[in-house]
Amino acid sequence: MPEGHTTPEKGGGSMAFWLWSILAVLIIGIAGALFSRIRVRVRYSRSGKLDQLVIVVQGFYGLFHHQILVPSIVFRDWGVAYSAKREGSLAGQPGQKKRIIGKGTITRNVKAYRSIMRSTNKFRKWARQSLKKVECTRWRLDFKVGTGDAASTAFVTGLLWAASGCASGAVGQFLTLKTSPHGSVVPNYSAKEFTIVWEADFRIRLGTALASFFKLGRRTIRLGKALRAWRSWSAGPRQA
Repeated sequence: MPEGHTTPEKGGGSMAFWLWSILAVLIIGIAGALFSRIRVRVRYSRSGKLDQLVIVVQGFYGLFHHQILVPSIVFRDWGVAYSAKREGSLAGQPGQKKRIIGKGTITRNVKAYRSIMRSTNKFRKWARQSLKKVECTRWRLDFKVGTGDAASTAFVTGLLWAASGCASGAVGQFLTLKTSPHGSVVPNYSAKEFTIVWEADFRIRLGTALASFFKLGRRTIRLGKALRAWRSWSAGPRQA
């Protein structure tokens, strides 16, 4: 072998191969995560005095799953009381937590919204553009109503048809509809009854959601004040 000539070390080549392999896997994983969709399914039903709200959130091709179950909603003392049970990746400790949405909660949320408006440049425009990127893939709103009187039942049925049409129109105005809205209003002329079932599915790509939040950060002109407002807004109703 000539003087000064050295053979390349196999260990260095092997290490570089594994580093490039890990980097490729990371890039593929990040790209796959950004193209994955966050899916939200909502179902609300009420029959008489019994009601139930179920919210299911899925992401990362089904690897992330979170469910919120609200078995009862009660109107009392100029407020709304409910208990929520969480299951899934972010469930935390098991058990139901009772919360109340009252005057204090509404006042706090209004103040937080005003603070965000003052701290963010063209916040409403950003909100409209961001909502339009959310796709609605299922929308169904069904009513069954009876007042005990034929004339008033027919009148209420007409009002509910109008309300159902307005709700469907609002969804198309603010979100991107990927389905035809469905709904029905069935009158019950023989008895008093009020039943409602609402089902809706929403989805958005994770990368699209992150890009929208990045744009929000660029529009924020008072970062500290905006963060405090968002923290107050996301704190949720107080526990009962």
